[in-house]
Amino acid sequence: MMSWLFFSSPFAFFVFINIPLASSFDWYTSCSNKFNCGEITNVGFPFWGYGRPESCGYPELNLTCSESVTTIGIMGVQYRVLKINQEAEETLKLVRDDYYDKICSPKFGDTKLNSNLFDYVSGSVDVKLLYDCISSSQRDFSCPKDETYGNVAAVLPAFPVPLMCKSQMVIRIQDAMSIFSSKNVTELEQAVREGFEVKYKVDSAKCDEYVGSKGVCGYDWV
Repeated sequence: MMSWLFFSSPFAFFVFINIPLASSFDWYTSCSNKFNCGEITNVGFPFWGYGRPESCGYPELNLTCSESVTTIGIMGVQYRVLKINQEAEETLKLVRDDYYDKICSPKFGDTKLNSNLFDYVSGSVDVKLLYDCISSSQRDFSCPKDETYGNVAAVLPAFPVPLMCKSQMVIRIQDAMSIFSSKNVTELEQAVREGFEVKYKVDSAKCDEYVGSKGVCGYDWV
Protein backbone atom coordinates (compact mmCIF):
# COMPACT_ATOMS: atom_id res chain seq x y z
CA MET A 1 0.00 0.00 0.00
CA MET A 2 1.07 3.58 -0.46
CA SER A 3 2.28 5.55 2.54
CA TRP A 4 2.50 9.32 2.90
CA LEU A 5 4.63 11.45 5.17
CA PHE A 6 4.43 15.24 5.30
CA PHE A 7 7.42 17.14 6.62
CA SER A 8 6.90 20.81 7.47
CA SER A 9 9.53 23.29 6.27
CA PRO A 10 9.77 27.10 6.18
CA PHE A 11 8.79 26.95 2.51
CA ALA A 12 6.10 24.28 2.13
CA PHE A 13 5.52 20.58 2.60
CA PHE A 14 7.70 17.78 1.32
CA VAL A 15 5.75 14.80 0.10
CA PHE A 16 7.23 11.32 0.40
CA ILE A 17 5.77 8.29 -1.32
CA ASN A 18 6.79 4.66 -1.51
CA ILE A 19 5.26 1.47 -2.88
CA PRO A 20 3.01 3.43 -5.25
CA LEU A 21 -0.53 2.54 -6.25
CA ALA A 22 -1.45 2.69 -9.92
CA SER A 23 -2.96 6.18 -9.49
CA SER A 24 0.36 7.62 -8.32
CA PHE A 25 2.68 5.46 -10.41
CA ASP A 26 3.39 8.20 -12.97
CA TRP A 27 4.29 10.68 -10.23
CA TYR A 28 6.48 8.13 -8.47
CA THR A 29 8.23 7.17 -11.70
CA SER A 30 8.76 10.76 -12.86
CA CYS A 31 10.22 11.90 -9.54
CA SER A 32 12.45 8.82 -9.48
CA ASN A 33 14.11 10.15 -12.64
CA LYS A 34 17.32 12.13 -12.24
CA PHE A 35 18.32 15.34 -14.00
CA ASN A 36 21.16 14.68 -16.46
CA CYS A 37 22.60 17.34 -18.75
CA GLY A 38 26.18 17.42 -20.00
CA GLU A 39 28.52 17.33 -17.01
CA ILE A 40 25.66 17.84 -14.52
CA THR A 41 24.37 14.35 -13.75
CA ASN A 42 22.29 12.31 -11.29
CA VAL A 43 20.56 15.33 -9.73
CA GLY A 44 17.37 14.73 -7.75
CA PHE A 45 15.30 16.52 -5.10
CA PRO A 46 15.02 19.48 -4.45
CA PHE A 47 15.64 20.23 -8.15
CA TRP A 48 13.21 19.71 -11.03
CA GLY A 49 13.09 20.18 -14.79
CA TYR A 50 14.14 18.36 -17.97
CA GLY A 51 12.22 15.15 -17.30
CA ARG A 52 11.46 15.87 -13.65
CA PRO A 53 8.01 17.53 -13.31
CA GLU A 54 7.59 20.64 -11.19
CA SER A 55 6.01 18.58 -8.40
CA CYS A 56 9.41 16.90 -7.90
CA GLY A 57 11.22 19.96 -6.53
CA TYR A 58 11.17 23.50 -5.18
CA PRO A 59 9.63 26.09 -7.53
CA GLU A 60 12.81 28.22 -7.47
CA LEU A 61 15.09 25.27 -8.23
CA ASN A 62 14.11 24.68 -11.85
CA LEU A 63 17.00 23.39 -13.95
CA THR A 64 16.92 23.65 -17.74
CA CYS A 65 19.12 21.92 -20.30
CA SER A 66 20.08 23.13 -23.77
CA GLU A 67 22.95 21.75 -25.85
CA SER A 68 24.38 20.00 -22.76
CA VAL A 69 24.42 23.27 -20.78
CA THR A 70 22.51 23.44 -17.48
CA THR A 71 20.99 26.77 -16.45
CA ILE A 72 18.89 28.11 -13.58
CA GLY A 73 17.06 31.42 -13.18
CA ILE A 74 17.44 33.30 -9.89
CA MET A 75 15.70 36.64 -9.34
CA GLY A 76 15.63 37.59 -13.00
CA VAL A 77 19.20 36.54 -13.81
CA GLN A 78 20.06 33.43 -15.80
CA TYR A 79 23.05 31.39 -14.58
CA ARG A 80 25.02 28.51 -15.99
CA VAL A 81 25.35 25.72 -13.47
CA LEU A 82 28.98 24.59 -13.39
CA LYS A 83 28.58 22.08 -10.57
CA ILE A 84 25.98 20.70 -8.16
CA ASN A 85 27.08 19.07 -4.92
CA GLN A 86 24.16 17.24 -3.33
CA GLU A 87 26.23 15.73 -0.56
CA ALA A 88 26.69 17.37 2.86
CA GLU A 89 27.68 20.74 1.34
CA GLU A 90 24.50 21.15 -0.78
CA THR A 91 26.07 23.77 -3.03
CA LEU A 92 25.78 25.12 -6.56
CA LYS A 93 28.62 26.63 -8.55
CA LEU A 94 27.24 29.33 -10.83
CA VAL A 95 28.32 31.86 -13.41
CA ARG A 96 26.08 34.42 -15.08
CA ASP A 97 25.07 33.15 -18.50
CA ASP A 98 25.54 36.57 -20.09
CA TYR A 99 29.10 36.75 -18.73
CA TYR A 100 30.21 33.23 -19.58
CA ASP A 101 31.72 34.11 -22.98
CA LYS A 102 32.11 37.88 -22.70
CA ILE A 103 31.60 40.59 -20.10
CA CYS A 104 31.06 43.74 -22.15
CA SER A 105 27.48 42.99 -23.26
CA PRO A 106 25.44 42.37 -20.09
CA LYS A 107 21.83 41.25 -20.55
CA PHE A 108 20.61 41.11 -16.94
CA GLY A 109 20.64 43.29 -13.84
CA ASP A 110 22.80 43.01 -10.72
CA THR A 111 23.58 39.59 -9.29
CA LYS A 112 21.17 38.96 -6.39
CA LEU A 113 20.04 35.92 -4.43
CA ASN A 114 16.84 34.95 -2.67
CA SER A 115 18.24 34.97 0.87
CA ASN A 116 15.44 32.67 2.05
CA LEU A 117 16.76 29.92 -0.21
CA PHE A 118 20.45 30.67 -0.85
CA ASP A 119 23.56 31.75 1.03
CA TYR A 120 26.87 32.72 -0.52
CA VAL A 121 29.68 30.32 0.31
CA SER A 122 32.41 31.92 2.40
CA GLY A 123 35.19 33.54 0.41
CA SER A 124 33.22 35.01 -2.47
CA VAL A 125 32.82 38.78 -2.81
CA ASP A 126 30.80 41.31 -4.77
CA VAL A 127 32.62 43.12 -7.55
CA LYS A 128 31.36 46.11 -9.49
CA LEU A 129 31.99 46.32 -13.24
CA LEU A 130 32.09 49.86 -14.63
CA TYR A 131 31.49 50.49 -18.32
CA ASP A 132 32.71 53.35 -20.50
CA CYS A 133 33.80 55.64 -17.66
CA ILE A 134 35.49 58.95 -18.35
CA SER A 135 38.00 58.80 -15.52
CA SER A 136 41.60 57.84 -14.87
CA SER A 137 41.00 56.78 -11.25
CA GLN A 138 40.57 53.09 -12.09
CA ARG A 139 42.28 50.70 -14.48
CA ASP A 140 40.04 49.81 -17.40
CA PHE A 141 40.39 47.41 -20.30
CA SER A 142 39.30 47.74 -23.90
CA CYS A 143 36.38 45.55 -24.96
CA PRO A 144 36.14 43.77 -28.34
CA LYS A 145 34.69 46.01 -31.03
CA ASP A 146 31.49 44.00 -31.50
CA GLU A 147 30.30 44.37 -27.89
CA THR A 148 27.90 46.84 -26.25
CA TYR A 149 30.53 48.85 -24.36
CA GLY A 150 34.00 50.02 -25.30
CA ASN A 151 35.83 49.50 -22.02
CA VAL A 152 35.33 47.89 -18.62
CA ALA A 153 36.88 48.22 -15.17
CA ALA A 154 36.48 46.03 -12.07
CA VAL A 155 36.32 47.66 -8.63
CA LEU A 156 35.10 46.80 -5.14
CA PRO A 157 31.54 48.00 -4.37
CA ALA A 158 32.86 50.64 -1.94
CA PHE A 159 34.88 52.27 -4.73
CA PRO A 160 33.49 55.75 -5.56
CA VAL A 161 31.92 55.42 -8.98
CA PRO A 162 32.87 58.16 -11.44
CA LEU A 163 29.95 60.32 -12.49
CA MET A 164 30.65 59.77 -16.17
CA CYS A 165 30.02 56.03 -16.59
CA LYS A 166 27.52 54.65 -19.07
CA SER A 167 26.66 51.65 -16.91
CA GLN A 168 27.66 49.61 -13.87
CA MET A 169 26.92 46.07 -12.76
CA VAL A 170 27.38 44.16 -9.49
CA ILE A 171 28.48 40.54 -9.91
CA ARG A 172 29.77 37.84 -7.57
CA ILE A 173 33.33 36.49 -7.72
CA GLN A 174 34.77 33.53 -5.84
CA ASP A 175 38.38 34.74 -6.08
CA ALA A 176 38.74 38.53 -5.92
CA MET A 177 42.51 38.39 -6.40
CA SER A 178 42.15 36.77 -9.81
CA ILE A 179 39.97 39.57 -11.11
CA PHE A 180 42.04 42.44 -9.72
CA SER A 181 45.29 40.93 -11.00
CA SER A 182 43.93 40.66 -14.54
CA LYS A 183 46.12 42.30 -17.19
CA ASN A 184 43.56 42.49 -19.99
CA VAL A 185 39.88 41.89 -20.74
CA THR A 186 40.55 38.24 -21.63
CA GLU A 187 41.97 37.53 -18.18
CA LEU A 188 39.10 39.47 -16.62
CA GLU A 189 36.61 37.30 -18.51
CA GLN A 190 38.39 34.15 -17.37
CA ALA A 191 38.22 35.25 -13.73
CA VAL A 192 34.48 35.88 -14.04
CA ARG A 193 33.97 32.56 -15.85
CA GLU A 194 35.28 30.66 -12.81
CA GLY A 195 31.95 31.44 -11.15
CA PHE A 196 31.02 31.45 -7.47
CA GLU A 197 29.41 29.03 -5.03
CA VAL A 198 26.11 29.25 -3.17
CA LYS A 199 24.54 26.96 -0.61
CA TYR A 200 20.87 26.13 -1.06
CA LYS A 201 18.98 26.10 2.23
CA VAL A 202 16.85 22.98 1.97
CA ASP A 203 16.69 20.44 4.76
CA SER A 204 17.13 17.26 2.72
CA ALA A 205 17.90 14.94 5.64
CA LYS A 206 14.38 13.51 5.83
CA CYS A 207 14.30 13.11 2.07
CA ASP A 208 17.62 11.24 2.05
CA GLU A 209 16.31 8.94 4.77
CA TYR A 210 13.16 8.22 2.83
CA VAL A 211 14.96 7.66 -0.47
CA GLY A 212 17.05 5.09 1.37
CA SER A 213 13.79 3.24 2.01
CA LYS A 214 12.95 3.20 -1.72
CA GLY A 215 10.74 6.28 -1.52
CA VAL A 216 10.84 9.44 -3.62
CA CYS A 217 10.56 13.11 -2.63
CA GLY A 218 8.40 15.82 -4.09
CA TYR A 219 7.01 19.24 -3.26
CA ASP A 220 3.45 20.23 -2.42
CA TRP A 221 2.84 23.41 -4.43
CA VAL A 222 -0.62 23.94 -2.93
